[in-house]
Amino acid sequence: MNCRDIEPLLLAERDGVLTKEQHAALADHAATCPACRQLRAELTAAVEDFRSDAAKATLPNIDEEWRTLRAQLHSAETKPTKKRPLAPVIWFGASLAAAAAVAFAFIVGKPTSQPAPLVAQTTVTASADFVEAADTNASTMVYVDKDSGWLVVWATDTAAPAGG
Repeated sequence: MNCRDIEPLLLAERDGVLTKEQHAALADHAATCPACRQLRAELTAAVEDFRSDAAKATLPNIDEEWRTLRAQLHSAETKPTKKRPLAPVIWFGASLAAAAAVAFAFIVGKPTSQPAPLVAQTTVTASADFVEAADTNASTMVYVDKDSGWLVVWATDTAAPAGG
């Protein structure tokens, strides 16, 4: 067996799921391969560190934590709610009154001067003086879109097969 075949066995050994044959093959290879022997030692050390850290970790008392949380929730439910401040109503009312005053001025007010005469708008149309396609036999077509004013250029491919 080579190192590539042994690496999954090292991980399986860590999990404790090796068969006797796999364990023997791993031991034989690790006896002759220093790289796999070092990897095996590093994995063993990492697992031992994890187990010792997990043993040192303290877990909170679940019942105590649940009682504390329920007490906090219960105290939040029984607290009197504060009155809403009046400032948002005042700001909304002031802006509504201003909008009503502007609308009233437009509806009731009379114009004091004549409106400015309308100025004729000039229309700019796109154009192309010359269109060249890569294929000299290709047929080209130029079109100006009325709505957008875009200049659109089409070129047909003469090599395309006729029919569907």
